[in-house]
Amino acid sequence: MSVSTQKVSMAPVAAADPAGTIQLSRAVIAALPNDTSVTLPAGSQWRRVGALPQGDVYRPLSGLFTIQTRRQDEAYAVASSGKLLGFYLPGESAFLPLSRPVALPVEMRQ
Repeated sequence: MSVSTQKVSMAPVAAADPAGTIQLSRAVIAALPNDTSVTLPAGSQWRRVGALPQGDVYRPLSGLFTIQTRRQDEAYAVASSGKLLGFYLPGESAFLPLSRPVALPVEMRQ
């Protein structure tokens, strides 16, 4: 179940930068390039922890979020302009793009 990733360097959120938190109003199903899909649960909260050239990086507030690539990898959501574009894999410092972007139904921002 191999997927193609892009090596990236995440710029962490600066200490003076207000870290934003988003909450999903409904579940989001995203198709991965390896013909599998992952679900971001409804009501899950994500905190902005950094940025990539592809978009802002969000880490889940409660627990780990993992996706199946070559192995089970921890993954952070990467979003821009209200769309989920892919996932940042912190263990590999890599970006995994989605087959196609998915709208993020954001309920709240802080």
